Amino acid sequence: MKKVVLGISVVVLVTFFSLACLAADPAKAVLDEVTNRTASALGKIDSDLSRAAKAIGEGLAPGADMRKAVHDLCAGKGYSIDCAFINAKGIMEIVEPEKYRKHEGSNLGDQAIVNRIHETRKPLFSELFTAVEGLQGIAFHYPVFNRKKEFAGSVSLLISPDVMVRECLKDMKLGAGTGIVILQPDGTNIYASDPSQARLNVLKSTEYKGFHELREMGTRIVKEKEGTATYRYVKPGSEKVVKKSAAWKTLPFYDSYWRVVITTEKR
Repeated sequence: MKKVVLGISVVVLVTFFSLACLAADPAKAVLDEVTNRTASALGKIDSDLSRAAKAIGEGLAPGADMRKAVHDLCAGKGYSIDCAFINAKGIMEIVEPEKYRKHEGSNLGDQAIVNRIHETRKPLFSELFTAVEGLQGIAFHYPVFNRKKEFAGSVSLLISPDVMVRECLKDMKLGAGTGIVILQPDGTNIYASDPSQARLNVLKSTEYKGFHELREMGTRIVKEKEGTATYRYVKPGSEKVVKKSAAWKTLPFYDSYWRVVITTEKR
């Protein structure tokens, strides 16, 4: 009986200290949850790209099956712009959905990401860029190999990253004064819970001019995989400058990464 009571006491103590830690550092709990949710969405993208690449590689001849594989890659993803099979010469052979088929035959040989996958022949993703479709987004590419294991091109998924992250976090409750920003390696926000900061670059955008602590923090975020900092910036929806704290960590994926940042207004 004493052993049972002791075991229960240990469980109660562990639970108490776990809850106490979360209460003491709620920003870390939010940071972990945002990172995990976004990582889960990226994991699904990887799985779906791999499946599409395999299907295309097993039947490299024009036909409905290849188009279906490209179509299915985009299906059910509210954040997708389009999907494509790009051959080894950099030509978009198949594009889905139908409204973007007019771009079939386009030569993407001058795009950095297409050149990179032709060189590395490994999965990768881009930073924000303006695609031939005329929209700004991020492209994920997965190499396609035929049955002889020869490189045959890549299958791509072009997405709107802010829509993707918003979908990941749609039922997540944030405390008052808490914000979320996700940056790509050059310091550009690919997602910001404050719409006024969407697509801004923490190192270059004029909106941040004069906020030296914020600039210094941005430099650290770009250089350091994780960390914390305090700074001053405008309270969302107002002109009032308030003191804030920030915590960030790295979300690696393929050949690159995103930095996930949680900001909290200090009271």
